Amino acid sequence: MKFEDIASLDDAKNILQEAVLLPLLAPDLFIGIRRPWSGVLMFGPPGTGKTLLAKAVATQGKTSFFNITAASIASKYRGESERLVRVRKVFI
Repeated sequence: MKFEDIASLDDAKNILQEAVLLPLLAPDLFIGIRRPWSGVLMFGPPGTGKTLLAKAVATQGKTSFFNITAASIASKYRGESERLVRVRKVFI
Protein backbone atom coordinates (compact mmCIF):
# COMPACT_ATOMS: atom_id res chain seq x y z
CA MET A 1 0.00 0.00 0.00
CA LYS A 2 1.44 3.36 -1.04
CA PHE A 3 0.11 6.91 -0.93
CA GLU A 4 -0.40 6.75 -4.70
CA ASP A 5 -2.91 3.91 -4.15
CA ILE A 6 -5.15 6.20 -2.08
CA ALA A 7 -7.43 8.50 -4.04
CA SER A 8 -7.91 12.06 -2.78
CA LEU A 9 -7.01 12.85 0.87
CA ASP A 10 -4.13 15.00 -0.40
CA ASP A 11 -3.95 17.22 2.70
CA ALA A 12 -3.81 14.22 5.03
CA LYS A 13 -1.13 12.54 2.91
CA ASN A 14 1.03 15.67 2.92
CA ILE A 15 0.72 16.08 6.68
CA LEU A 16 1.61 12.44 7.33
CA GLN A 17 4.62 12.63 5.05
CA GLU A 18 5.86 15.73 6.87
CA ALA A 19 5.09 14.47 10.37
CA VAL A 20 6.04 10.80 10.13
CA LEU A 21 7.92 9.81 6.99
CA LEU A 22 10.46 12.62 6.71
CA PRO A 23 11.74 12.16 10.29
CA LEU A 24 11.99 8.39 9.68
CA LEU A 25 13.82 8.67 6.38
CA ALA A 26 16.02 11.69 7.17
CA PRO A 27 16.52 11.84 10.98
CA ASP A 28 19.61 14.05 10.71
CA LEU A 29 17.44 16.93 9.47
CA PHE A 30 15.23 16.86 12.58
CA ILE A 31 17.50 17.71 15.47
CA GLY A 32 17.46 20.61 17.89
CA ILE A 33 14.79 23.20 17.21
CA ARG A 34 13.53 21.26 14.17
CA ARG A 35 12.55 18.19 16.15
CA PRO A 36 9.75 16.04 14.68
CA TRP A 37 6.13 16.11 15.79
CA SER A 38 5.18 14.20 18.92
CA GLY A 39 2.34 12.39 17.20
CA VAL A 40 -0.59 12.51 14.85
CA LEU A 41 -4.21 11.92 15.84
CA MET A 42 -6.50 10.64 13.12
CA PHE A 43 -10.18 10.64 13.93
CA GLY A 44 -13.44 10.45 12.07
CA PRO A 45 -16.26 8.13 11.14
CA PRO A 46 -15.57 4.67 9.75
CA GLY A 47 -14.71 4.48 6.09
CA THR A 48 -12.85 7.79 5.76
CA GLY A 49 -9.42 6.28 5.07
CA LYS A 50 -7.69 6.43 8.45
CA THR A 51 -6.50 2.83 8.34
CA LEU A 52 -5.43 3.08 4.69
CA LEU A 53 -3.33 6.14 5.50
CA ALA A 54 -1.73 4.38 8.46
CA LYS A 55 -0.94 1.32 6.35
CA ALA A 56 0.61 3.53 3.66
CA VAL A 57 2.78 5.28 6.25
CA ALA A 58 3.93 1.92 7.62
CA THR A 59 4.72 0.57 4.15
CA GLN A 60 6.63 3.59 2.94
CA GLY A 61 8.41 4.02 6.27
CA LYS A 62 9.37 0.31 6.25
CA THR A 63 7.80 -0.22 9.68
CA SER A 64 5.21 -2.60 11.14
CA PHE A 65 1.51 -1.86 11.31
CA PHE A 66 -0.69 -3.44 13.97
CA ASN A 67 -4.42 -2.93 13.57
CA ILE A 68 -6.05 -3.56 16.96
CA THR A 69 -9.32 -2.47 18.50
CA ALA A 70 -9.93 -1.25 22.02
CA ALA A 71 -12.31 -4.15 22.60
CA SER A 72 -9.56 -6.67 21.93
CA ILE A 73 -7.34 -5.32 24.73
CA ALA A 74 -9.85 -3.98 27.27
CA SER A 75 -10.90 -5.94 30.31
CA LYS A 76 -12.91 -5.15 33.40
CA TYR A 77 -10.51 -7.10 35.63
CA ARG A 78 -7.49 -5.39 37.15
CA GLY A 79 -4.26 -6.27 35.35
CA GLU A 80 -6.00 -8.27 32.64
CA SER A 81 -5.67 -5.54 29.98
CA GLU A 82 -1.90 -5.39 30.46
CA ARG A 83 -1.68 -9.17 30.08
CA LEU A 84 -3.74 -9.04 26.88
CA VAL A 85 -1.44 -6.38 25.41
CA ARG A 86 1.62 -8.52 26.17
CA VAL A 87 -0.01 -11.63 24.66
CA ARG A 88 -1.13 -9.81 21.51
CA LYS A 89 2.34 -8.31 21.09
CA VAL A 90 3.89 -11.78 21.05
CA PHE A 91 1.43 -13.31 18.58
CA ILE A 92 1.12 -10.43 16.08
